[in-house]
Amino acid sequence: MDSIKAKIAKLLRMQESGNAGEAANAAHFVEKLCREHGIFPDECSPDYDPERDVAVYWCATKTPFKRVDHADWNLLHAVASHFNGTTVNTTASKYFNFTLKNSNATHRIIEVLATKGNKIQIELYYEYLSEVMESLADKAKKEIAGTEADSRAFRNNFRKGFVRVIGSKLRAQKKAVYPESGSFAIAESTALAVQKRNEIERREVTALQKRRYPRLSGGSSGTYGGNGTEAGITAGRNTSVNRQVSTAGQRALCAG
Repeated sequence: MDSIKAKIAKLLRMQESGNAGEAANAAHFVEKLCREHGIFPDECSPDYDPERDVAVYWCATKTPFKRVDHADWNLLHAVASHFNGTTVNTTASKYFNFTLKNSNATHRIIEVLATKGNKIQIELYYEYLSEVMESLADKAKKEIAGTEADSRAFRNNFRKGFVRVIGSKLRAQKKAVYPESGSFAIAESTALAVQKRNEIERREVTALQKRRYPRLSGGSSGTYGGNGTEAGITAGRNTSVNRQVSTAGQRALCAG
């Protein structure tokens, strides 16, 4: 299917040719391929690149769990969403083999679905932000040791507050698609290119999710609030995710 989509993308680019005969032939073959393979024309794009736009999935959990760490999952989901991906809380048996003794259905893992081109960025920036979150949570917990605010829930609440702010920052950054430029035409052209890329990536990930989880239901994001939350919110506000690194067509956070 990926090779078929790549072929259709090439034909769609040929449709833009100044040669009327070539454009007509390309349009005919696009229709033929779509009909033969059950693909709707609006599922394809001349910008489709199979080397980076193929949707893939992977396990982001090193050890299966019975109780999800909502702060960690929400952070991973925020980063994945920034790069047009998503996450799913699914059964660990998809990736881990269990003996009959411990084959408990409650063992879970977090799976990430994203395009091949965005996989490495999701992994890198999730790892970076996770390290920042854990380090700041440890520091905050140490600073209040022995006080009335010191409790077992403080660290977890801190992490949830931190992630809430980081998620908001990432969503805000994603909306800022217009580059700094004195030329509106250049800004508009670049914004349209980014929008097309986002549409392709979201479409491919959504299609993969529907194939793997046709009956996927919504889950809980966990409880929020309590001792430590405000400290986490403050830490999140002081953690920068807004700077970007310019790359060839790829949006990247700057780990700093």
